[in-house]
Amino acid sequence: MLLEGAIVAQSSASGGDTMLLEELPEDCIESIISYTSPWYACRLACLNRTLASAVRSDTVWGGMLPSDHALVYPRAAHLSKREIVEALAEGISLDQGRQRYVLLRRSGGICRQLSVAAMSVSWGEDCRFWRWDFSRSSCFSRVAHLLAVCWLEVTGTWKCSLPPGIYSVVWRLKVANPQGGRCQFLSWKKPLSFVVNTSDDQDLEKELDLGQIQTNVFEEWFEFEVGQIVVRGKGREVKQLHLFFSIKEVDCTYWKGGLFLDCLALRPATAQDEPVYTKPSRADWKKMRVRPGVF
Repeated sequence: MLLEGAIVAQSSASGGDTMLLEELPEDCIESIISYTSPWYACRLACLNRTLASAVRSDTVWGGMLPSDHALVYPRAAHLSKREIVEALAEGISLDQGRQRYVLLRRSGGICRQLSVAAMSVSWGEDCRFWRWDFSRSSCFSRVAHLLAVCWLEVTGTWKCSLPPGIYSVVWRLKVANPQGGRCQFLSWKKPLSFVVNTSDDQDLEKELDLGQIQTNVFEEWFEFEVGQIVVRGKGREVKQLHLFFSIKEVDCTYWKGGLFLDCLALRPATAQDEPVYTKPSRADWKKMRVRPGVF
């Protein structure tokens, strides 16, 4: 175990005998646990009374809080540190529900998500070309559904604050019948071009050929990583970053359709396999006043 290994190593380095866990001061145990993650701390609390007592301390949960938690979560002033961590781990909505801020349970890193509803979609308000659907399987309850278009362009800017680290820039999308299906005139003959530029001169560009994706991901949400950006800084200080991004496929010689867009996410590169999807609550569906769809 990580905690026990740290204790043994600390004791061996000092030249003494191996120290029992119960012999360590509780504030020392609390300090060690605070460097782990919410998921790990909860598992440690199940092992014995000493760890369970230590995990109840605000020292543990305070060490896991992001540097900017007070800015993104105004209610933090009225809650305990454990309650703040729990709320952030469930994810909180920002910018009138167009952004989500999530504290990852396993890694303790920060994931930010920007809904496609906050982006500029060419002809996005024309029901002949795009439809805005409600979804139970997406990160955001409202997703963009491309019906048919010859000029595809989605652009936007994103101002966000991030602690220092390496972050993956990931699109969450879904495609139906990339080869055209029964509607043979709707197919993807050219790849989508994804571009991301940052205010500190980091440039990412990558293409995705929807016609070549594996058939087992049809009708399923999947993630496409455009690349990684580096947020530089000292300690836990938060840096303001502007992202300028786009998706384009502007070959007007043919029509394409069947694409669903959910969100753009910034996620710690060390947390690639950690899910950050949270289903909309029943209260959210009640507010929508629509019957949930089939996906």
